[in-house]
Amino acid sequence: MPASVAVIGSGISGISAAHKLVDSGFSVTIFDQGKNPGGRLGLRSLRNPPFINRPVDVGAAYFTVSQTQFQNKVEQWQSLGLVHQWTDTFHVFKDYEITTTTGPMRYGAKKGLRSLAIHELAELTKKGVTHLQERKITSVVDKKNKVLVENQEFDAVVFAMPGLQASRIIQDEDLKKELSKQVCLPVLSAWFVIDSDTPKYDAMFVNDHEVISLIINDGKRRKDNAPVVNVLTTNDYAKTRLENIDYYLDEIVDHGLEIWNIKSDVVEKGITRWSMAQVAPSSRVAMPERMAIVGDAYSDNPRIEAAWLDGVAVLSQLEVLN
Repeated sequence: MPASVAVIGSGISGISAAHKLVDSGFSVTIFDQGKNPGGRLGLRSLRNPPFINRPVDVGAAYFTVSQTQFQNKVEQWQSLGLVHQWTDTFHVFKDYEITTTTGPMRYGAKKGLRSLAIHELAELTKKGVTHLQERKITSVVDKKNKVLVENQEFDAVVFAMPGLQASRIIQDEDLKKELSKQVCLPVLSAWFVIDSDTPKYDAMFVNDHEVISLIINDGKRRKDNAPVVNVLTTNDYAKTRLENIDYYLDEIVDHGLEIWNIKSDVVEKGITRWSMAQVAPSSRVAMPERMAIVGDAYSDNPRIEAAWLDGVAVLSQLEVLN
């Protein structure tokens, strides 16, 4: 009988870990507390015609590729029409001057980045993985020869989440203390629809601004040219505004309109909070032999690619299964 592994979290790192585990012959169950899979691949749907039900990325803004292993996965997604190349050039706003910067190719997804998680979970289900969404885990206990996840026995468990979240469910005080040291930074993400054509910019880094850090043209990111804009705040702005977030929506939108010199009316808008939007690069805490923790934090440059690759390397932490 194959060894059983619980993966807690259905974000990118949890999904790639589940692929590695099931392909290595283990029985895998994925638990996720959210209503939808994908972790920080946040998505909202517009409510009003003519864009009713159109998705808007409100979490991770895009992804880049630098490693062959992830490139192979991205090429697979491209062949299925799930993702596309977007742009390698962003504008930069600083001191009311606008310049451009060129970097790696950024990729977007027609149906939103969450569609990648949905696709991959469907593929995992075909491989026999059990996927349990809206299953909040409150207790994980190491019993030396087994791990109890809500009193269900597994041979091993993978925490696919920030260490701060893992610290809330691991029933080991020393481990809780170490995991809770991980630094997670918040962001507020607002979006709005304007009554005109899509703005001319693809995206803009906003430097040294008290409110805004990044503005994304979601119509260009999605390649449908819908006049939809996504605005991400600075960490410092979000830090003290995680409650009653609707109160700050107009201020965030107004700054976005000002920076992009948009004069059109806003016909729809919304906001969401990410209390753990960005995880600072971290050293991986030493885990018990039947536990692993994966995520983009264990990289010099936390991002979607780093999350995927860290999940793929999950068995390096679970030598007890080898």
